[in-house]
Formats: sequence, C-alpha cells, structure tokens
Amino acid sequence: MSDHDPWAGVPRPRRPERAADPDELRVIGLRRRAAVARSVNEVCRLVHVRAFEHGWTVSTISGYIQLCLTLEDLLEASTAASERGLLRATALAAADSAS
Repeated sequence: MSDHDPWAGVPRPRRPERAADPDELRVIGLRRRAAVARSVNEVCRLVHVRAFEHGWTVSTISGYIQLCLTLEDLLEASTAASERGLLRATALAAADSAS
C-alpha cells in the first residue's frame, strides 16, 4: 500500500526566506516606526505613510496602498532612487531619537 493520501491535496511550496534588514533593530517597535513614518511624511508630499507593529503602509494620491515590511521597502515605495540615501538618514535619525 502506498503512503500517498489522495485527500491531503497538493502540498504548498515553502515560503521564501525573509530578506535580511540591516536596519531592523533600529526601527523595531511601534514608537520608532511611527517616528519613521512622520519623518517620511514630512519629506515626501506625494505619499502618506502609516506605521503598524510590523511595518508601514504607503498610500499614494491615486489610492494605491503598498505594504512595506522593511525600511528599504519603505524607501523604494516613497521616493526616487536618487533621494533614498538622505531619506534613510532622516528616517533613522528620527527612529533613534524616539527611543
């Protein structure tokens, strides 16, 4: 008799590993994430960032909402590539001052 169970269905593929975030320890916690969201909102006028316990949501004027779990995702969703370095420094300074 075979070990195959026809009622079990097709097994799901494994989830991909979460990307390592080098800034994770600096932005962990709701207070720090909220400080990062405020600093991004002050700099970027075309998006609205909201913080939650495990990341941020970025809303655009058109109504598109993107979920960002890392600071790098947040920077990609909110600004152009040429301005990410300065925005990263501003966001991390806000997170450090919130603790």
